[in-house]
Amino acid sequence: MWKAFLVIIIVTLFLIACNNTKQYKPDGKADDDTEYLEGEMFISPIIENDTSLVFSFSSDFECKVNFILPKDTIKGSILLLHGWNLPATQWCDSTYFCDNATKRNYALVIPNLEKCNYPLHIYPETLEQYKKYPSLTWIMDSLLVEISEQTALLTEGHKNFVAGISTGGRGASLLSFYMPEMFTACASISGDFNITVMKDEYLYNAWFGPYHKFEDRWKNECFAYRCQEYCVPSYIGHGKKDNISPVSQSMAMYDSICYYHPEMPLVGNFPDDAYHDYNYWKSETNNILDFFDSF
Repeated sequence: MWKAFLVIIIVTLFLIACNNTKQYKPDGKADDDTEYLEGEMFISPIIENDTSLVFSFSSDFECKVNFILPKDTIKGSILLLHGWNLPATQWCDSTYFCDNATKRNYALVIPNLEKCNYPLHIYPETLEQYKKYPSLTWIMDSLLVEISEQTALLTEGHKNFVAGISTGGRGASLLSFYMPEMFTACASISGDFNITVMKDEYLYNAWFGPYHKFEDRWKNECFAYRCQEYCVPSYIGHGKKDNISPVSQSMAMYDSICYYHPEMPLVGNFPDDAYHDYNYWKSETNNILDFFDSF
């Protein structure tokens, strides 16, 4: 009889424990309606502050990704995209963007994509020295998926943002265009938009072949002709004295999105005396973070 009594006690304790366990739902609330910080993320124990992971695009290229985490609870993640052939963490080192972002409880995901130009595909006409660098398709289908699985950052359903400078600005807007379910908002700074008006630009010719031979390819490699499909709230900034990427690129992006989506949150900032440099990019720090904070 004492064995039956012991079984009853064990079952009772188990039921009590189950009833006291809070099952979290996708909407961020426990079954008993306990409230906790909106947008709180649960990070895999394998990831710690100042950790880096490596992901292989090919036998010739490995993408190192740095992770910078805030001291307190994470309210969102920012995918931070550097400029073409610039050090991946130079945006952090040359400005106070990363310091301010972590103080605002954002986790930073910083991939080193080196000379990536965010092409959808690597083409037969792509110059040999650039074929080893990642495609936009690989970033979307492999890199971001693996980061999400291994770290719990950049997971759908949480607040995910993407910000880029220069070529990274082009990458940020392209990722937003193709992955609106992933990104809450975007910041594109000093980036290119409609590459078909840059027919003589060396890098686009080097990646896509000459425009006069591959006009449709060039159009497909930007979203300027499909702007009505762009649906991610965006902050667009570009200095008017930029001598690398024309300010007209970002102004055209801003105007096009405004035309098709007048109700969508959109901010454009085109300062008269700003160049294509970290002095300007530093000045955009709090503008970008304030925009992200509004979501």
